[in-house]
Amino acid sequence: MTTPATAPNLPQPPFFEIPNLNNLRDAALFPGGLTISSHQKVRPGLLFRSAEVSKLDRSGWAQLRKLGVGHVFDLRSTPEVLKGWEGVTGATNPNPTTNSEPDVRPGWMQDLEAEGLHRTFTPVFPESDYSPERLAERYMKYMGESTDGFVHAYMDILRHAGEAFGVVLRYLAELEAERKEGGEKARGALIHCTAGKDRTGIFFGVLLSFLGVERERIAEEYQLTELGLAHVREDIVARLSQSPGFKKYTLSQLAGREVSAEEIADGIKEDKEKKKEGQTQEEGEQAVPPDVLEKGRQAALRMLGAKKKSMLGALDMVDREWGSAEGYLRKVCGLGDGVLGRLKRNLVVER
Repeated sequence: MTTPATAPNLPQPPFFEIPNLNNLRDAALFPGGLTISSHQKVRPGLLFRSAEVSKLDRSGWAQLRKLGVGHVFDLRSTPEVLKGWEGVTGATNPNPTTNSEPDVRPGWMQDLEAEGLHRTFTPVFPESDYSPERLAERYMKYMGESTDGFVHAYMDILRHAGEAFGVVLRYLAELEAERKEGGEKARGALIHCTAGKDRTGIFFGVLLSFLGVERERIAEEYQLTELGLAHVREDIVARLSQSPGFKKYTLSQLAGREVSAEEIADGIKEDKEKKKEGQTQEEGEQAVPPDVLEKGRQAALRMLGAKKKSMLGALDMVDREWGSAEGYLRKVCGLGDGVLGRLKRNLVVER
């Protein structure tokens, strides 16, 4: 299966179509605008979001700069930066005979800089959080049939993300000083992770909540990610299905029982050992009935989901844990009155 370079028929705005960049949109251009009150809304042209950027060529970076993006904030961890989706799933390209394009195209950072953009590497999780045990924990949270797993996963993100999110927010707060200097410099921020869904999604959820956007609108903007990734969903599901964690999940379903995080972690470790020894494929793999394969596929689809109720549940969790989005920004990101005030001045505009 060949992944299309661009997503077909996405509504513009809020989406923008640039080849090899998925789920790109200006959050403020949500249909009807992200309103805060009868006379205020989120300022467009500053808050861009997307999936990972490593397949962009120089012309793609030039298009981003033309949109107004001046700074890219990468929330991924080192394994993802170096390996793309393989750093997340542990699986290589699921169909190399028909799609031999490398997972990560060398030179994208140089192309970014050559077009005058800046990049800040702000990983939410340390590299150690991509151990088999930690990956297995995330698989368990995202594969579940209820939204509780997503809410717990987003709590984990928020507890780790204070420093990373703080870097992005301070940049946005300093745009006021840049604007006073004059000029037409591109100043918008592009915030992304691998899919532009979870780390990116909860960043925007908390920020928009702080700005005063109504929660239903925040959740609806979050759910647009399902549309932004629709054209690559089956390709990503295929990658996940070939990953060691999902193979363990499928085998447990075949045996009629639930998989444990320990089993998934063991599967990831076994796969790494086989790769070290040069083994690329299981011999005599057990045949799996179609209904069990479909259960695995549905679990993979849940991992890729961006349902409104997941964001609404996460924002309720923020209230319970920190009192409000502002409480989170103060207590975890370390932002004070000055930065918070400048954020609102920069990111809110009269309707």
